[in-house]
Amino acid sequence: MAKPTKRRCPACRQVKNFRSDNKTCGCSGTNPNLSMKFRGVSAPELDAKVKKVLVGKKLTLSELADKIGVAPKEVAASVKRLEGAGHNVHLAENEVSIHNSMPQGGKHVVDAKDFTSKGKWYKFGAMGDTHLYSKYCRLDVAECLYDIFEEEGIDTVYHTGNMIEGEARFNKFDLVGPSGMGRQVEYNAKYYPRRDGITTKFITGDDHEGWYINREGVNIGRLLESAAEDEGRKDLQWIGHVEADVKLTAPKGEAWMRVMHPGGGSSYAVSYSEQKLVESFQGGEKPRILLVGHYHKYNQGYSREVHTVQTGCTQDQTTFLRKLKIQAHVGGTIIQFHQAETGEINRFQVQWIPFYDQKFYVSKDKYRRW
Repeated sequence: MAKPTKRRCPACRQVKNFRSDNKTCGCSGTNPNLSMKFRGVSAPELDAKVKKVLVGKKLTLSELADKIGVAPKEVAASVKRLEGAGHNVHLAENEVSIHNSMPQGGKHVVDAKDFTSKGKWYKFGAMGDTHLYSKYCRLDVAECLYDIFEEEGIDTVYHTGNMIEGEARFNKFDLVGPSGMGRQVEYNAKYYPRRDGITTKFITGDDHEGWYINREGVNIGRLLESAAEDEGRKDLQWIGHVEADVKLTAPKGEAWMRVMHPGGGSSYAVSYSEQKLVESFQGGEKPRILLVGHYHKYNQGYSREVHTVQTGCTQDQTTFLRKLKIQAHVGGTIIQFHQAETGEINRFQVQWIPFYDQKFYVSKDKYRRW
């Protein structure tokens, strides 16, 4: 039996005689500053408690610590862990809160030399609405598009949102596997097309993958990027939620390209949605190029001196789209344009790469994953 020794109790902070194999003197650990390890609370357990208590509330560190029964420093550490894991938990001016929404937008600066050594011509791939984990996803099309991008020497692809299918009440039977955000995030990290030398810069929409933001209060874009990194790939880079502006610099000027996943339903005229988007932009804030996802359509336009491109999709027409009499344009694009030294976009070309139903390719089924 271990003999009592005189030492300081980590719970009550009193110097007492107690057995060396006991963590405390038997004071029940009432000290509020007691470290988690002496209370038998693991970090994941504390993180779960913090998130549960915070839902719908704003509390100071001290208030939150009192409710959970740990020291404020333990709560602060928990908030850092939750933020790092992609939860929308924030600590600002000693106040902790959790949100089921997140700020929209993002800035991504690209120099012309990122596209070509001459600094005049830009060439990149643009696609969107891949909806991985949907049984209607055309992963064969996505893989073929990346083969083409690779053959064309393209090193950057812009993705206009809805990378994964997400999960809602009405699409549970459209999924290729069991429900769960983690499964979809891991599936995307494993199966989204990967080619050496090609980086995919993607945004997230406030639908499909965005449903997880609304319900779970997570940063789904960061989770998708982090899961890809865990899979050993650095080619998937999240650049913004709903929209992101890409700065195109020239020696004597600049221009902006906006990558956007808007809302609303498809219109009777394919071009109408993008036209109304451009019309709604505030004066002086228009981009020179607008890449648009969400509508599962391809179209090229030029409204108010803005080059607009709807980037198509790699998902066959779902029963939901069929019910609403909405066609899916399956495919992707290659965009090439010339920027003057003063920043203006003075030439603009779009290659639309169309695909058809799966039966058309029945003899070329090498890209099927299930």
